[in-house]
Amino acid sequence: MNFIILGGGTAGWLTALYINKHFPQDSITVVASSEIGILGAGEGTTPPFIDLLKDIGIDETELFKHCKATIKTGIKFTNWNGTKDEYFHNFSDGLYALHFDARLLAKYLQDQAVSLGIRILDTEVTDVVLDQNKNISLLVTDFGNIQGDFFFDCSGFNRLLIGKIYNSVWQSYPMPCKRAIPFFLPNSGINLPEYTESIALKYGWLWKIPVQGRYGCGYVFDSAMTTDEQAREEIIKYLGHDFVSPTTFNFQAGSYKHSWTNNCLAIGLSAGFIEPLEATSIWVQILSLRLFVELYNKHPKAIEKYNHDIDEINNDVLSFLYYHYITNRTDTLFWKNFKTNNQIPKKLEILLNSKNFYNILKSFDFRIFEEHSWKSILNGIPLLVDNK
Repeated sequence: MNFIILGGGTAGWLTALYINKHFPQDSITVVASSEIGILGAGEGTTPPFIDLLKDIGIDETELFKHCKATIKTGIKFTNWNGTKDEYFHNFSDGLYALHFDARLLAKYLQDQAVSLGIRILDTEVTDVVLDQNKNISLLVTDFGNIQGDFFFDCSGFNRLLIGKIYNSVWQSYPMPCKRAIPFFLPNSGINLPEYTESIALKYGWLWKIPVQGRYGCGYVFDSAMTTDEQAREEIIKYLGHDFVSPTTFNFQAGSYKHSWTNNCLAIGLSAGFIEPLEATSIWVQILSLRLFVELYNKHPKAIEKYNHDIDEINNDVLSFLYYHYITNRTDTLFWKNFKTNNQIPKKLEILLNSKNFYNILKSFDFRIFEEHSWKSILNGIPLLVDNK
């Protein structure tokens, strides 16, 4: 079996290492153009990331040495009720995750892949050839034709295979934030907080992730309600000083209904994205890889089951993230009309309309975020206190 992975960001290298672990007898090639580069904005994780590192044979302490990693025990939410209050979503049972420099992590994972004999081609894809069954047979690149049996689309927001070749059906999610301004702030590297901070602003929220020597930050906002210039002014007002942003990027909350199509599977941002809140992107990548390995060549309807299960996972993530926004803030139309402007996900609507939130919550089979996590948000946003 010849596996081809298109894309060299975190998703691409994690996929390469995970597939190598579980299909050691097969050939793996990563096609990643240094000219295109990576987004490098996702620098927070959840506890399953530690389990994944162990699975692929990486000692987590190596990330502290090579990727400026720091410990993450949860998320601090600031001003989500508009009263400068704070609440925490801590990981349960003493679990912890990591923050890291995303570009350094990608480089470290690449080095690990090279040491394991995974083939890497630094080139760009110029065309894709399908066979008579609409399976991908080869990628046409500046390096030459690359033939494969199975292809992973890890091309990020470019979505070169699952989106542009297979035109998979896109499902939009009712979340209004669709633009981000990332930036860095220095830190001393001493006594860093062991949490990500999510700070609610007028038209979205700002992330603040501590890694060794700097904070990775960014304002995620509704670009229909505020311009880049106004968003920058709001950040400056909050920080009390100016800042430099290397880029800005748009995103659309949603996912592909069929992220596994024929002999192509999208992993990471290429499969979909909701927003950075709660660092779910890498977590969904991990669940996706595990499910693929569980089903590939082992289940009679592997593609159908995979797409169904990942769709359920995405909808559970959507419900949980949407829940954070149902706050008591009314200072801007973004917060005041959030539920009016954005349809409540079906599962969440059942919870909100129930007479006993917790009893109904226990009856739901959530594939991501347990009861502890829901309680953390409920305790921080006192909108449903009568349902305790």
